[in-house]
Amino acid sequence: MKIISSSFSHINLLKRTEKLAVKDWAKALPLDDILKSDPKKIATYDDLVKDVAQILHRNRNLTLYYRGQSNDYKSEGKTTILPSIYRKKEDEKKLMLKERFELLNEKVIGLKKIFRESPIKYAGTNLLNKYEEISWSLLQHYEICQTPLLDLTHSLHVACSFAFDKNQGNTGVIYVLGMPWQMDAIGYNTFEELVNIRLLSVCPPKAQRPFFQEGYLAGHFPNYQLDNPKKVDQFDFARRLIAKFEIPMKSDKFWGVGFGRIPESKLYQKMDPIKMICEQLK
Repeated sequence: MKIISSSFSHINLLKRTEKLAVKDWAKALPLDDILKSDPKKIATYDDLVKDVAQILHRNRNLTLYYRGQSNDYKSEGKTTILPSIYRKKEDEKKLMLKERFELLNEKVIGLKKIFRESPIKYAGTNLLNKYEEISWSLLQHYEICQTPLLDLTHSLHVACSFAFDKNQGNTGVIYVLGMPWQMDAIGYNTFEELVNIRLLSVCPPKAQRPFFQEGYLAGHFPNYQLDNPKKVDQFDFARRLIAKFEIPMKSDKFWGVGFGRIPESKLYQKMDPIKMICEQLK
């Protein structure tokens, strides 16, 4: 995917408090500076919304998406945001990248077979045969296997709730990513070399999780040499990073009046029929 060369970021917001002239704090910053920086500390959800509003206003050529997680993971001093299939985990069986993609392909074939042979014909499943990315989306979203897609959301509220999810630390991180504008359910952008999938539009209506999570899944486009280890850096969504914020996990004051963390039972709908189908592949 293409790199965002520079943008107005959380660093600009930090500089703004130093009483500098606008020309000194509002200038777009190189991506490297953003990746190496620490997240901006945020005390409340209201403060986060206000800061993101400033970033959105000054990056109007992009659509903002959000991702909440427990830590700001770095490699060689720079933030890295890799899709699951490219991540290295110490406690996981070490498969070569090509083997991971072979496993993914097996799961795609199995998923199509299950829906094809199901006595219940779910609306929207015919799209699985037309767009491989939709099969990947379901497998990723329901945590069946690793894929070259990254979970994102259009909702800052959802992203913050995910930063809290299973987080045993004192803080969480919110990433703000800049993506091209898109008009369709699946946005293939040849210039930026990105695909972005709006789950609410492509998943079967019986799939409940995507609706509660306002979920999107994004990846590199075209699907060319995705299993080549030498090209993994090109698939890192840190290339699209605009800003990052650190939010407190232990403070009751973060959410404030009128807002609160979306319960786990809502984010992960247990009685989701599509989840039950996908889990047959585990």
